[in-house]
Amino acid sequence: MPREVQRLRRRREALPFAAVLPLVAALLLLLLPGRVPSAPLLAVSPDPPSPCVFTGVEKIVAIGDLHGAYDPFVEILTDLKIIDRRLHWIAGKTHLVQMGDVMDRGPAAREILDLIRRLEIEAGEAGGAVHMLLGNHEEMNILGLSFEIKGYVTPEQFRAFLPDWIRNRKDAEFEAEASTYGEYNLLWERYMEGNPQARNVYTKYFNEHYGRWLAGHPVVIKINDVVFVHGGLTEALSTQPCELINSATAHEFDRYFWKEEFAWSWLYQTRGPLWYRDLATKDEETIREETDRILANLGARAIVVGHTPTAAVVFGRSNSRLGGKIWIIDTGIWMKEGGYKSALIITDGKFQMKSLPRRKAR
Repeated sequence: MPREVQRLRRRREALPFAAVLPLVAALLLLLLPGRVPSAPLLAVSPDPPSPCVFTGVEKIVAIGDLHGAYDPFVEILTDLKIIDRRLHWIAGKTHLVQMGDVMDRGPAAREILDLIRRLEIEAGEAGGAVHMLLGNHEEMNILGLSFEIKGYVTPEQFRAFLPDWIRNRKDAEFEAEASTYGEYNLLWERYMEGNPQARNVYTKYFNEHYGRWLAGHPVVIKINDVVFVHGGLTEALSTQPCELINSATAHEFDRYFWKEEFAWSWLYQTRGPLWYRDLATKDEETIREETDRILANLGARAIVVGHTPTAAVVFGRSNSRLGGKIWIIDTGIWMKEGGYKSALIITDGKFQMKSLPRRKAR
């Protein structure tokens, strides 16, 4: 069970009861033991599924969880010549994969999303692609759950996703009252924690301007013979086509946005692709045969995940498991102490981790 979920607490005063119902339902399902559903995933999406299988790609660059660390993200992209110093795409036909969890913990999630949104267009025009995967923190912000864990939504992130009329008014008020940036930030934090109505406005604005866009992004993709997913895939889920997983996820979000209903599949379960950790945490011998079956089901030779910054990964000892069948690339880019600004580069089928010198993240 995800530690984040164990710590969630419902706050009845935060939302009208009718609006809380879908969030409560999501929490209840998260708290249930992981189960394999007897029925298959949704077979029909209201829209044709977006492509999730790409072949003939010469170069892939994959970057793990960012959690609001905009400056390190730009440093990595610049160092690898993905973007120029004016932040425009220069990588031609390269496919860039961002593994999800742009949101929470750090200050600059909105800047990252705005950059990714523009690079998606520029890369496509150049014959390349930017694939941003959904992470569990994107899910939590769409549902308004990130507020339930202190420290997830920083004052800077909260401020960034408020409408201009609130942000400008509170900026003027807090700037007049505070003598230092620390005091200014503290005032924003107190406002966020003590104002459930403002948190509701944040979630509404976030979903209108970013959440709906994010919900159309994939959970899992396959490039050449490598599969990318934020948390991981169970053996049961690996039997499902990526088109089906992605369209089912988009359909669940669509029902939430428009009807406040859910058609349950995998999205909110601990063994779902946004939360699953076993490929990163279980003893290698324990998962060796299962991993082979998963890869056989996927028709892949490797699976790349984020979500789980293990000690071996964060301290730079190893990013791969089972001889390179599993790659874990949440290297703690977002951590103020420890962690690495890193990317996984796959060229001509060869895997290489590239790390920049350590420096405190923004």
